[in-house]
Amino acid sequence: MRKEVVIVLLILAVVTRFYALDARPMDHDESIHAYLSYVLLKDHTYSYDPAYHGPFLYFTTAGIFGLLGDSKFTARLVPVLFSIIAVFVALRFENFFRNSYVFALILLFSPSILYYSRYTRNDLIVLSSFIIAVYSYFSYRNSQKPVYIYLATIFSAVMVCAKENGYLYLGTFVSFVIFYRIYRRDFSVSKRFLKHFAVSLVIAGFIFSALYSAGFSDPEGLKRATIDSFAHWFKMHKTNDHWKPIWYYSKLIFEYEFLPLGMALAGIPVFVRRFRERQTTEIELFAFYWLVTAFVIYHVLSHKVPWLLVHLTAPMAFFGAIYAHYLNRKAGRAVFVAALIATVAVSGYLTYVDNVNTKHDLIYIQAQPDVEKLAERIVSEGKKTLIFVPGNDYWPLPWYLRHYGAGFSPSYYSGYEVVISTGDYTEFLKEKGYVRDGKYTIRPGHDVYWFELHQS
Repeated sequence: MRKEVVIVLLILAVVTRFYALDARPMDHDESIHAYLSYVLLKDHTYSYDPAYHGPFLYFTTAGIFGLLGDSKFTARLVPVLFSIIAVFVALRFENFFRNSYVFALILLFSPSILYYSRYTRNDLIVLSSFIIAVYSYFSYRNSQKPVYIYLATIFSAVMVCAKENGYLYLGTFVSFVIFYRIYRRDFSVSKRFLKHFAVSLVIAGFIFSALYSAGFSDPEGLKRATIDSFAHWFKMHKTNDHWKPIWYYSKLIFEYEFLPLGMALAGIPVFVRRFRERQTTEIELFAFYWLVTAFVIYHVLSHKVPWLLVHLTAPMAFFGAIYAHYLNRKAGRAVFVAALIATVAVSGYLTYVDNVNTKHDLIYIQAQPDVEKLAERIVSEGKKTLIFVPGNDYWPLPWYLRHYGAGFSPSYYSGYEVVISTGDYTEFLKEKGYVRDGKYTIRPGHDVYWFELHQS
């Protein structure tokens, strides 16, 4: 691949990830992740809880806060940087199949990947780490260089330290290696490989233990990272937490990820033909295995949310890029370019223009601009303020008011000049002498009001 193409695509990755990065309000989950990172930096306290996912995001974001300050922009840097690295590594797959730039283009412009690469969540860390681990595995198979053993193992550790679905990726990766060895009847392992693999496992184990135990200060964190983690998410599956119908992701794919879907569908007949003729390479078999396992796992799990779409988009793009031979034909190129332009238009509109509109299926309970207006008013007026919302449903306000010192409680307490609460408590607060003065939409369907103590 020409050096100029690589440079252009990497520049596009940087621009698309960093442009107006702090324009969108911090969402509910984003604000919790950012706030816990802020607490980790200030108070040096962290305890792993499966509900809030792995420690990697918190420790790295806290480090960035320490270096660059805490802000919306810096809170989103870790997933941004990982997504840029993923684009670079995607281009490196040129060593294994010709059209790696097609895979990189999808990682660049996919609506789901672009939107959530600028979002303080763990999914782009997991996905990018998996792509690096896969590239390292095939690079080792090709070159036998030990450095790739360490890269694959270390980034596998990063995966499972970032989010619990890292275990799903690890299971996919390990099971493929085992099945492929059985398929090829090849069980030979060199002593040199075993030596380096053993050392890399020690390093990965240290990373895992250090992060989940918060620097070895909380040994119970290792139990929560394994036994309790699986128990928590199995319970979430059984209780239908964030339940969606089995076709939920299929609908999102048709809406937003039509390009990688078309690529994957076009590649299936070619794969089947080559498999029947016993011409498939190891990376072709892996691409198909990743595609199938991802679709089965994420469609079966009851916990379905739009940011998990990235874990289906990537395997479609990877598999489809391997079989993008239609780009050698004029008609094939025309169709691909048209679909790519449509994809760029959709992702650009969702990411930069209409990025808080929850009528879009890709955008989930996104906090509204009123959140920032409310936080600015609280800070500018400087009055003693209580955020009184039953169920603690006041996020992302704790993040926005982290430097201010407002009170947060699911119960009412007297002695505050201003109370922020829901409309259900209007009469109650009026009886306490408060006057309602302003309505703010936290997210669609969830409004809070400004109640100020009347000075008689």
